[in-house]
Amino acid sequence: MNIRILSVFIVLLSALLIVSCNPPDKQAQIVPEERMLPPETMENIFYEMNIADAIVSLRMVQVSGHTSMNQYQVDSLIYESIYDKYGCTRESFEESILWYLQNDANKLRDIYENVVERFNQEIAESRKADADSVAAVEKNTL
Repeated sequence: MNIRILSVFIVLLSALLIVSCNPPDKQAQIVPEERMLPPETMENIFYEMNIADAIVSLRMVQVSGHTSMNQYQVDSLIYESIYDKYGCTRESFEESILWYLQNDANKLRDIYENVVERFNQEIAESRKADADSVAAVEKNTL
């Protein structure tokens, strides 16, 4: 349970950092509700961004000092492909985060909790698959 709370906190903090990096005049704008991204799309984008961040971070550690692009540049390229996949832009995604923060913070929290739950489910499935593989190897070697 503590890991789940920590994960939700980290994801919410990340969203706040994304929004806070906007210029002050952009922060004052509130996207109209009809232009905001639906919760399912927001969840999928956050989910894929977290996977991309993990992969990029791992690769950056593995090739530390041997790359001409910094992590921000790589993240930006990957994020753009995620936005394209869901038919939105960085701006519309950030506007949607801002809208949820200002109008329905509970829904944004639910979106993040769903992302964390998806990761927890993947971890559980992976552990089960690993256990099943070990059991199959042990059965065949006995």
